Amino acid sequence: MPIKKPHKRPFAPWLRDHKALSGGGKKLSKNSDLLLTPLIDMFVILVVFLIMNFSASGELVSISKDIQLPKATTTAQMERAPIIQISANTVAVEGVKVGDSEDLLKDDDLRIQDLTDKLQEMRKVDEMMHPGQPFKGQIIINCDKDIDFKLIKKVMFASAEAGYANFNYAVLVSGQVAGEGEAGAGGGEG
Repeated sequence: MPIKKPHKRPFAPWLRDHKALSGGGKKLSKNSDLLLTPLIDMFVILVVFLIMNFSASGELVSISKDIQLPKATTTAQMERAPIIQISANTVAVEGVKVGDSEDLLKDDDLRIQDLTDKLQEMRKVDEMMHPGQPFKGQIIINCDKDIDFKLIKKVMFASAEAGYANFNYAVLVSGQVAGEGEAGAGGGEG
C-alpha cells in the first residue's frame, strides 16, 4: 500500500475551536459539583430581607382561647413588655402559671406573692440587659372581659409591688373578632 499525502480536511478549524470550547476534547463528567457558597449567600440575603420586612408592630400578645378580650374604640400601639394573662382558671406571667383564679379570688389578701416574685426576677433581668437605661415598669394585662375586677386589682397591686406600675390593657378594636388581626393597648398608668 502506497503512502499518500493527507488531504486538507474541510472542517478542521471548526473542529479544533469546538474541542477547545467544550473542554479540550475531554469527556464531560456526569457528576457535577453543587456550589454551596452562593446558595448559602442567597439564603442569608433572603433571611435578612424577610427580617427587615417583618413588621415590628406585629402581634405582641398571643390571645389564649379561653380569654375573650374586651373591646375598645381607642387604642394605642403596644411596646414589648411582660404579659400577665388572667383567665377564668389561671393567672400566668409570660405563659408561666403563678396561681389559680378561683383561689386568688377567695383570698382576701391583696398580695399575690408568686406573681410579685416572678416580676421581680424579670425586672432584674431587664435591668441587667439594659444597664444605664431607666426602668420603664410597663406591663401588659391580658384578661378576659368577664373577670372579676377584684382579681384584676390584686394583679395590679402585685405588679406595682414589683415595680411595674405602668399598666397597659390588651383590648380588641371595636368590630374585630378575637384571634383576627392584632390587639391594641388601652389604659395607662395605674
